[in-house]
Amino acid sequence: MTFNLLSKMATVPLLKKSLSAYSERNNAIAKNIANVQTKGYRPYKVDFENQLQRAMQRSAPVGVKSDPRHMTIGGDVLGIQPKISTQNEKVNIEQEMAELAKNQIRFEFATRKLSGAYEFIRSAIRGHSR
Repeated sequence: MTFNLLSKMATVPLLKKSLSAYSERNNAIAKNIANVQTKGYRPYKVDFENQLQRAMQRSAPVGVKSDPRHMTIGGDVLGIQPKISTQNEKVNIEQEMAELAKNQIRFEFATRKLSGAYEFIRSAIRGHSR
């Protein structure tokens, strides 16, 4: 149970970072859709998954620092920020709607995993096992 608890606690910050990136992506997609008819508008794109994958490939294993006095283990995966860029092409409404649907699925998945992790931690604190 101790390893599972530590694993869940290490997952929480990454899930929170993911939710933040998905929220930012949702805002960018909403702007793109709102400006589909605007001449000269350049759509925004938020890249989080590629940056996360690169950070994880650079450093394994990765530790979590819950206090600034803790020693860093591995790379700083939690320090990555979503990269926002503009595209040179016009807004493609079908593509934006598909991206919105994918982003909503990712957001829902991360929300459920985060809820499960908090429930597991709460259960461990109370002394109940699942």
